[in-house]
Amino acid sequence: MNIREIAAKCSRCGYCTTCPTYRIEGWETVSPRGKIQLTLKYLNGEINVDQKVVKDIFKCSVCGLCQEVCPVELPLIDFWEELRRELVQKGMAPLSVHRKLREITFRNYNPYSGDQERRGEWADFEIKPAKTLYFAGCTASFKLQNLAKSTASVLNKLGIDFTIAGKNEYCCGSPFLRTGQKDIVERLFEKNYRYWQKAGIERVITSCPGCYRTISLDYPRIAEEKGYEFDIEVVHTVSILDKMGVFERVNITAKATYHDPCHLGRHMGMYEEPRNVIRKLGIDFVEMERNREQALCCGAGGGLRSQFPEISFEIGRQRVIEAMETGAEYLITCCPFCEYHLSKSAEKLGNKIKVVDLVEIAERLISP
Repeated sequence: MNIREIAAKCSRCGYCTTCPTYRIEGWETVSPRGKIQLTLKYLNGEINVDQKVVKDIFKCSVCGLCQEVCPVELPLIDFWEELRRELVQKGMAPLSVHRKLREITFRNYNPYSGDQERRGEWADFEIKPAKTLYFAGCTASFKLQNLAKSTASVLNKLGIDFTIAGKNEYCCGSPFLRTGQKDIVERLFEKNYRYWQKAGIERVITSCPGCYRTISLDYPRIAEEKGYEFDIEVVHTVSILDKMGVFERVNITAKATYHDPCHLGRHMGMYEEPRNVIRKLGIDFVEMERNREQALCCGAGGGLRSQFPEISFEIGRQRVIEAMETGAEYLITCCPFCEYHLSKSAEKLGNKIKVVDLVEIAERLISP
């Protein structure tokens, strides 16, 4: 279905008012239902779309909760991304910060302005050719290098022969797909794909759900459009931990809860693997009220954090409070972007809970 067909099928039922952004803003034009109706009126030529409407459309982390609760099962994740592409093509977007990040990435191949030549400097081991590539991603490469190091250590302990691309690793393009800027994604795809082909890469491992979703779902579509073959296996590190990890079960007394990243959960359907690993580690585990398919977004994705930080941090604050209400001392996730954003949100609440990535815990407890 195209965006017109999807919009026409909306039942206006109101289930989607569980949307994290709508619960903060409270305006109908920010609710998924409201935005869908505005889109339909725009497509039918009944209204002109101004910058206020465009901003309301982008007040969304593309978390997918609206799709999960939709009684007529509309593919709303695809809808929001296609709608954003339409607005970019019509010159109504990208919004200012999204455009700035695009310009930065055109120059630096990452949205953090990191030096591409130093992208792989976190690696403290000899880099050798291999058919398996660890794709660290921008956040782990430039902001959370301990996560990249922990992931590489886990892969080494598990005896997985892997390599990294270093300066030849480029942003996967996830932030730009979610904000409708497909042109730069195609450029980034070409850079990554050509290097992988040249290096003989057959499997890509990533610790970032955004990279995982993009490389496993979006890259094959782009490759098909370009007439390329894409036969690379794509794996998230939590799947490897679940299948291969043998841990020193320590029965940790500190209580922990788990945050489902949207790109790993609702986008890719991966809910049980991280919980299996947590149980194997012997962690005293307690669920938050909203978990799995109904989990609250961290607030950082879909370009929300960059363009609308106040909304983003309020969603993050709500999620951290929900974690704290479980009595947990640790908030575990499997996403560097979630870890980074929730850590900042926890700081604003006095650091009463520590945010960590599951691979960082597993690295310390996995049997060599």
